[in-house]
Formats: sequence, structure tokens, C-alpha cells
Amino acid sequence: MWEFELILVYLLLSIWRGKECRYFATNFILYIVRGFIFLLIGVLGLDLYDSNEPTLNFETLANQSYIVALKIIFYIGFLIVFAVKLPIIPLHANMVLGYSQG
Repeated sequence: MWEFELILVYLLLSIWRGKECRYFATNFILYIVRGFIFLLIGVLGLDLYDSNEPTLNFETLANQSYIVALKIIFYIGFLIVFAVKLPIIPLHANMVLGYSQG
């Protein structure tokens, strides 16, 4: 549902702030969607790995054994997702700096 909320955020940023902010609103949406793609890949990877019947039951997924390399890949993927969603690492700073200079 968070991703659907971004449509309203885009509309508010682009309409309220005018044409000069539409570029940054678009970059913001693309920035968040890139993080969502990592989340989707990670969840589907956890769900579909070595299973006869796909499930999103957390108890089943927690009790399933994964190879170490796959655990590391999932960890890095979820780290990227949460770094984007929570802005732990200021990857969005180029958008903010571009707006303040323009």
C-alpha cells in the first residue's frame, strides 16, 4: 500500500510546487520504486526457493534452510531496500542538492 501512496505524493509535489519540481518528484518516485524492486525480488526469492508449494507463511520461511550464499544475497538485497525506504544512507542527496542549486 505504501507504493500506491506514492502516486498521491507525486501529484502533490508536481502540482503544488509547479513545473520546476516535477523533475524532482519524478526522480523521487523512481528512487522509491527501485527500492521496491529489490524488496519484490527478495520476497519472491525467499518464497520460491526450493519449495514445492509457494507460501508467504513466515513460520514456514523461517524454518526453511537456505544455503549461505543465498542468505548473503538476501541480506544485501534487504539492506538495500531498507536503506532506501528509511533513508539510512542519503542516496537521495543528489536530488535535494539539485533542487537547492536550481
